[in-house]
Amino acid sequence: LRQCSMCDGAELDGHKTYFTNVVVEGLAADGGLYVPKKGFPKISKKEWLRLVSMTYPERALVLLEKCIHPLDISASDLRTMILKAYGSNFSSERVAPVKHLIHNQYVLELFHGPTASFKDLALQLMPQIFAHCLPPLCNFLTLVATSGDTGSAVLSGFCQLTGADRHRTGVLVFFPEDGVSEIQKLQMMSHKAGNAKVVGVLSDFDFCQKAIKRMFGESGLTGSLAVEYGTVLSTANSINCMGSVVYHASAYLDLCRDGVIGFGEPVDVCIPAGNFGNSMSAVYAKQMGVPIRRVISASNHNRIISDFLTTGEYDLRGRPLLPSHSPAIDILRSSNLERFIHHVSDGSSRLVKELFTFLDTQKHFQLPKHLLGRMRQEVQAGWCSEGDCLAAIHDVCTQTGYLMDTHTAVAKVVADRLLDGSCPMVLCSTAHYGKFAPAVFKALQIRDIPQDPVEQLKKLEISASRPGVHAEMEKCLRDGGRRGHVSSIIWHFSAS
Repeated sequence: LRQCSMCDGAELDGHKTYFTNVVVEGLAADGGLYVPKKGFPKISKKEWLRLVSMTYPERALVLLEKCIHPLDISASDLRTMILKAYGSNFSSERVAPVKHLIHNQYVLELFHGPTASFKDLALQLMPQIFAHCLPPLCNFLTLVATSGDTGSAVLSGFCQLTGADRHRTGVLVFFPEDGVSEIQKLQMMSHKAGNAKVVGVLSDFDFCQKAIKRMFGESGLTGSLAVEYGTVLSTANSINCMGSVVYHASAYLDLCRDGVIGFGEPVDVCIPAGNFGNSMSAVYAKQMGVPIRRVISASNHNRIISDFLTTGEYDLRGRPLLPSHSPAIDILRSSNLERFIHHVSDGSSRLVKELFTFLDTQKHFQLPKHLLGRMRQEVQAGWCSEGDCLAAIHDVCTQTGYLMDTHTAVAKVVADRLLDGSCPMVLCSTAHYGKFAPAVFKALQIRDIPQDPVEQLKKLEISASRPGVHAEMEKCLRDGGRRGHVSSIIWHFSAS
């Protein structure tokens, strides 16, 4: 995949931009996000059928070989990375299994990785690829903004690096101090590796994300790091979508293997909205030939994505970020929406730049009317109230014995509203319920709640028949604590 920046649409400074450049740079020099220049490669039905009987790592290898030139990463090296990424560190042999929930609904369980969230599927692989692509004689500092799940996942992934790779790569994670669950915070703070630091910010996720973009644009900062420390800044947002495409494809193939559908029959996919990267990955999977009929983006009461996908207007004016039971999707400015608009406008980088420049200055923009129909064809949307979220957790557990986290519950509520019964509906379960224990206790109307997070997990486990406790998360909480946490005072750095 040759890459281009969405800001100028061409190879920057007359130079072609290849996979290795994108991995290492993270953001383009002009501040734009990278996208595949010609989209994701289309795969034939015959090739897809060959994947049905394969394991998750085998499917990942075939799909990623379609996207990564062997001169960038050889097939042998890529295979080694994939086997390490999706091995014993996942508690399920199937890595991302699909489980029947109720009626024609299925749950894609994306929480079996070491940090119990969907981010592990991309971030157990991405640091290995990053280390492989690093140029010699240079250090790299990866800056990460997280609304909760990305932080612990990227720390886990980069902490697996060894030797010179670990010595040359650092990770600095910024998270909203009061905008993540206590267990998410403990997970991040449990990482004690010398190449990783965590910073709590007295603001929200949107501020963290904006601050990182500003750091990349500060020539004084980047120049000082390069000259005095031989260190270059990078970010983890360049190739994560590739790992996510794999699990959307694999979920469909699992349904084929299990006889739920025949290849070519459609499915719908409902995904918690968040930063829109997961939804965008489903769109890319569809582009590669996965027969996804509808990609459905599910928002909580911070429903800016739902409103935009319904009306075409993205409006931040006078819109506060509301706390919710699903904090990982408490986001007002979803950066991957830039990639989506680039996609539906057939690669109009000029339009992307105009719209998001206007958003920066005027706090809103309106998508051109001729693109509204195309946008709604690609992704549909809905939103869920706090009360409906908790009710869904309670009702599903009562009816099926299955315990969902709050984000999966948001997807369940929206899926129920848009379900027409004509094809299977796959709910993306993006996190283990234990990460959001207090809200789940509230949903189940359990009042006697233990103070210790480990005891909370144990109590929830006996409240439902499936899924089981997440052993790695429990171990992390036992061993964790607040070691390595850096209390931040950079919150004043920019409300401006």
